[in-house]
Amino acid sequence: MGVIQRATVKACPHVWFERSEMKDRHLVTKRLREHIADKNKLPILIFPEGTCINNTSVMMFKKGSFEIGGTIYPVAIKYDPQFGDAFWNSSKYGIVSYLLRIMTSWAIVCNVWYLPPMTREEGEDAVHFANRVKSAIARQGGLTELSWDGGLKRAKVKDTYKQEEQKNYSKMIIGNGSSARGSIAAD
Repeated sequence: MGVIQRATVKACPHVWFERSEMKDRHLVTKRLREHIADKNKLPILIFPEGTCINNTSVMMFKKGSFEIGGTIYPVAIKYDPQFGDAFWNSSKYGIVSYLLRIMTSWAIVCNVWYLPPMTREEGEDAVHFANRVKSAIARQGGLTELSWDGGLKRAKVKDTYKQEEQKNYSKMIIGNGSSARGSIAAD
C-alpha cells in the first residue's frame, strides 16, 4: 500500500477488500451492517459503480451496498471540464502525467447535487433498489444510464453478451422482421 493510501487510512476509517474474494465480500457486508447499526458513527461514503468513467454516464451499481439495509443519501457528481478535466483515462495517461495535468489545471469545477434520502421499498430487491438510486442520480446529473458494469473497461466482453446486444440492435433497426421480409419479396 502506498504512502498516500496509508495516510488516508489513518485520517479516516476505510473498509478495504478484494472484490474477487467471496470471503472478503461477506466480511465487508458484516462490517457495513455493524457500522450502520451504530448510530454514533458517521455515514459511509460508497461509490457503487466501483470505478470512475468519463463524466457522461452512470454505470451499473454494485448491489452489495444496497443489500445491507439502511438509508441511502444519493449524491450526483458531474465535473465541468471547462477549466480542467478530472477524468483519468488510465489506458491513455500514466498516473504521473495525470497528476501533473490535474495540478496544473486552472480549476477543477464540480457540480454536486444532494438528493433526497432513499430507502428500500417493500418487496424491492437490492438490484432494483440500486437501479432506482442510479436512475435518480443520472436524471439529476443529466447523465446516461448504462446497464453494464465498470469491469468492461478492463476486461474482454463475453461473446454471449455481444451476441445478445447485436440481436437487440437488429430488432430495433428492422423490427420483428416481418415487414422487412415482405418488402424484399415485393421487390
